Amino acid sequence: MSVKRSFEINPNTSTNEDPKKLSRVGDSEMEVAWTSCEKDRGFDHHTVREESEYEGCIELSKKSRNMTRNGTPVGDPVASRASSKSHYKFASHAYGVRMLSKDLSNTKIDLQVENIMIVNKQDDLSLVYLARELVQWLLTNYNKLNVYVQDNLQNSKHFDAQSIAKDSQCKESRIKYWDLDFLDQNVGFFDLIITLGGDGTVLFVSSIFQTHVPPVLPFALGSLGFLTNFQFEYFKEDLPLILNQKIKTNLRMRLECKVFRRQEPILNPRTGKKICINELESEHHVLNELTIDRGISPFISMLEVYGDKSLLTVAQADGLIVATPTGSTAYSLSAGGSLVYPSVNAISVTPICPHTLSFRPIILPDSMNIRVKVSAKSRGTAWAAFDGKNRVELRPGDYILISASPYAFPTLEATSTEFIDSISRSLNWNVREQQKSFSNVLCKKNLEQFENVQLQDKEESVEEVEVDNRLENSATKGIEMVQIDEPRNDGL
Repeated sequence: MSVKRSFEINPNTSTNEDPKKLSRVGDSEMEVAWTSCEKDRGFDHHTVREESEYEGCIELSKKSRNMTRNGTPVGDPVASRASSKSHYKFASHAYGVRMLSKDLSNTKIDLQVENIMIVNKQDDLSLVYLARELVQWLLTNYNKLNVYVQDNLQNSKHFDAQSIAKDSQCKESRIKYWDLDFLDQNVGFFDLIITLGGDGTVLFVSSIFQTHVPPVLPFALGSLGFLTNFQFEYFKEDLPLILNQKIKTNLRMRLECKVFRRQEPILNPRTGKKICINELESEHHVLNELTIDRGISPFISMLEVYGDKSLLTVAQADGLIVATPTGSTAYSLSAGGSLVYPSVNAISVTPICPHTLSFRPIILPDSMNIRVKVSAKSRGTAWAAFDGKNRVELRPGDYILISASPYAFPTLEATSTEFIDSISRSLNWNVREQQKSFSNVLCKKNLEQFENVQLQDKEESVEEVEVDNRLENSATKGIEMVQIDEPRNDGL
């Protein structure tokens, strides 16, 4: 358990130095939380969170900044060993985090479903009848379930809620309806979402759930289906397993994209210099990708790409695609990006038609904050789209801040190999004619000789294995083995 202690700074210490830089060797266990960062306030008091066994206060001065925690000089061998031990502990913690992540990926959850939300693809009449069949089966077999369908089915003669309630011998009140206002007012209400459609239907669910998302069961009723790995014809076999047993989920990473607008510079009264301020305009959480392109402008985009405040590159291209591992099979793939396994926490940056031969796609860690800014030198504007929707124009000086979203998108796992199955099925990934043996081109006579030689080699290898086994057995029993020469066939 951690405790908080006061952390006094020596009044004689110069306050011109940033206190964040006042670090000590061997203090990797201590987390310093600076409660004030303004130099003109004097830094009289700060808070330190440290291990419970560490006692007392530490006074920082010019002398103590060159000391370790125990008061030994920085270059002392004892301090070096302590630092080395801290490094080992750090490496051990990092390994523990990886193992924890592995355990989480293999964890099965108990859904405990009471309220189910059904989302079906719009403008497809056949899916209305499938939704009707699914709702009727759920209400007939599970008495405590409440099923919510889209509000546009409330008066649909094809859905016919009254007939469903009559056939399933349940109250019509168990068939309820949802709209966007209902979702905004009832966050965390649903226990399971069932989608009837393709990948676009799953992306629609991501767009209407911008924070916490219930587990999603996607049925493949679209075209390709990288995200839809459950077959609707088997829903009567799959749903009892999902509703009554624990099941694995894939926590698919999403991107948090914040759009900042450049405002008119203001004058700093203290320095007399102008300050550029950017104002947050909107925030989006995307499952596939953020796309920034030149739109209808005849000029190529000039986009400055920053990673954790460091300039990575200036992209002169038709645009950029910043994608999640889930989105690596979408627009990023078409632009030449790499396929990324869904459980890999990474962000891929793929250029769209760059005007250079050396701008290759790059994969960045999800811990990095990426900023894509329209350069002040850009001749035109750029346009941003979030999973293909909510398109906004970016003017020179505007930028988008991209980071890993705290709200993952959970999908139920059909099989442990569903990603490989989906790219093999949809993209014919690594489909190739198998290499044939040279024996296929031999004539009949040579083929017979070839087969005889193979048979002899096989028999000789079997005899060698038997001899080796006898030698091994005799050695274990302490019996000396005398090898008898085979009869010679040369007539001697």
